[in-house]
Amino acid sequence: MTVSFHKFDGHFFPQTGDVTEIGEGAGTYCSVNVPLNDGIDDKSYEQMFQPVMREILGTYDPKAIVMQCGADSLAGDRLGGFNLSIAA
Repeated sequence: MTVSFHKFDGHFFPQTGDVTEIGEGAGTYCSVNVPLNDGIDDKSYEQMFQPVMREILGTYDPKAIVMQCGADSLAGDRLGGFNLSIAA
């Protein structure tokens, strides 16, 4: 199971991660992509993150969670274009 909250506008590298990309073969329905727009802030992110993760945790009941966060999501990063802080 992979869940990805990320910038996606069809032009941002690697140009994958559309909401319609749900996995392939035996992994179909094991990939959830949550594309985000530039400018998203802490409050908006939490309002999206919490219900999505609640549903996924309830459906898949994972025994372990691995989290990887890119710094390009933080406010002021020229690459990401988001307005997130370390508080979220």
